[in-house]
Amino acid sequence: MATTMMDRFVRWNLDFDGDLYGRDERERQLWYEGTTTAAQLQAIAVPWTAAVLVWPLGRAAVLPLAVVLVALLLPLAFGAVYVQHRRVDTVPLVWTRKRLLVGALMGLPYVVFVIGAYQQLSGEPDAWVAPTIGALVGGAFGAVMQARQARKRRLRDAEVVGDED
Repeated sequence: MATTMMDRFVRWNLDFDGDLYGRDERERQLWYEGTTTAAQLQAIAVPWTAAVLVWPLGRAAVLPLAVVLVALLLPLAFGAVYVQHRRVDTVPLVWTRKRLLVGALMGLPYVVFVIGAYQQLSGEPDAWVAPTIGALVGGAFGAVMQARQARKRRLRDAEVVGDED
């Protein structure tokens, strides 16, 4: 596989030849587990903080909180692109309760933030209604698209298993 700039950055960050994440494979694995858990908690806590604060802090808080959310999303997007680049299929086969819960905890605060930001920027008392309806329609469309992708993956995986017989 060709080494891209992204691959080089990840190798540098993971410090395979150093001791930044421990002295051996066991310690590295534990550091990776801890870092992954911390990232997951940040991916939940930071957006919820912004989603809650945009309502009482008002119009002046919209831009700084949006910048914080973008600053959080960029590394998360980088991680997703990296994993897909390394040929990991990121489409879930089944939406378990845990996956649904984590997905809701990570995605819902962005919806709440956008609705709150729209409310603050418009100044109209009922301004939150239109983006809420849009979020419900968008969420339904997203659920249909996820179900479609999962079905395509299951069919593709079934073909591969059928070819191996």
